[in-house]
Amino acid sequence: MSPKRRDFLYGAGAVSLASIGAAVLPLSQVAAADYKSVVIVNLAGGFDGNNVLIPISGAYSDYAAARPSLALPKDSLLRLSGSHIGHTFGLTPSIRPLFDLFERKRVAVVANVGALIQPTTIDQVRNRTVKLPPFLGSHSDQEQWIQGWMGDEDRSGWGGRTMDLLPAGMRSRQPLISVTNNYTALVSNSTPLSLANSNGNSFWGMANISDPSNSVTQRVEWASRLQSSNPYEAEFARSMRAAYLDSQEFAQGRLKGPVPTGEFPTASFTSLPRDLSFVAKHIGYSKAVGAQRQIYLVQDGGYDTHTGQLETGDTNPGLDRRLQVVAQSLAAFDKSVVDMGLDSQVLTLVISEFGRTLDPAAGAGSDHAWGNHWFAMGGAVKGGTVYGSTFPTLQTGGPDDASLYNPKRGQWIPQYSSDQFVADAMRWMGLTAEQVVAAMPNLANFKNRTIGYI
Repeated sequence: MSPKRRDFLYGAGAVSLASIGAAVLPLSQVAAADYKSVVIVNLAGGFDGNNVLIPISGAYSDYAAARPSLALPKDSLLRLSGSHIGHTFGLTPSIRPLFDLFERKRVAVVANVGALIQPTTIDQVRNRTVKLPPFLGSHSDQEQWIQGWMGDEDRSGWGGRTMDLLPAGMRSRQPLISVTNNYTALVSNSTPLSLANSNGNSFWGMANISDPSNSVTQRVEWASRLQSSNPYEAEFARSMRAAYLDSQEFAQGRLKGPVPTGEFPTASFTSLPRDLSFVAKHIGYSKAVGAQRQIYLVQDGGYDTHTGQLETGDTNPGLDRRLQVVAQSLAAFDKSVVDMGLDSQVLTLVISEFGRTLDPAAGAGSDHAWGNHWFAMGGAVKGGTVYGSTFPTLQTGGPDDASLYNPKRGQWIPQYSSDQFVADAMRWMGLTAEQVVAAMPNLANFKNRTIGYI
């Protein structure tokens, strides 16, 4: 899809979904017997996981010594119950709502996840004897990679390929919905993609899409049915029809979807609270009118904190201020989903293209690294656990520092690939073990093809 066409359709309100009809039954008359949705929250820029999940046992001294300008005080950390992978851990106080959900076993932390093709050791990296994902450390390339991009031979993402493998009846109603223009995870080979705007409305100019009796709406609907033998005109007509039907569905969701009950924060620097509120409402509507499988993608930016990572104001917010809003938004989303009666039917994944160096950068920031800590949230999650078999030794130049150049900065080779992290969600959505490997071929290189957080 060309950027111009994509931008036109995004501005129109949505992309694709020709299977949606013009009429929508009342919510009270339809219910999906089998509904599951995955909501991906991508923290673009590579958030600093080293300042999110912190050992508070003896390893805290390594952490404090390695990042003197960034280390959080030990007594400020939120201590997680129990011992995990040989450590007791604390979370940054900025994400207290996620800490509370962790303690209620609704959130799991997966330690040290990232872009991998196969299991990889430091020696293999240094001796260049292992195949690595392309352009490690590049925002755009790593963001695409963790969302399932397979290179030029297959530009689809893991979410799109998951839907392609599910029975057609399970993906007949808005299966792939993106609330961001960066949607590699949702690109498929055969399943339609819908682009949503959480700040949109029900109008195309003077046409009120939610009102089929509106005369202007009727003319737009008529125009959306036009066909042509000219291939360019035919493509325009097809796109317009699909966008019209999607916009109609989003309009119905705004009109009839349940009002989210969670308390979403407000912040001038991000649309994430509004986006997740929109997703919560649309999930409630979609489930009620018969959707069975859906994947949503939202994105929050600003995590490329080379400088000013400790800033707390809204004018130039640093890591903790941004994560505070993320955690509050996720908790509000979780409450809304639970109150809708969808507790075990919605899985939320928090991802980011890479982590950041243990060694601080000039200007109280950090630089691009590799492995990072990701989150899973929901009633289906086996929460209250930090998943992993090892945790990096927090020493620059230490036994786990995969930095290729001197001075060593503290970069961790992921112990889990992004594919392994996502595979849990794919299995939960209904794919067989064989289908998961078909959707993400690099999984064949790993002995354990899921992590087990579900």
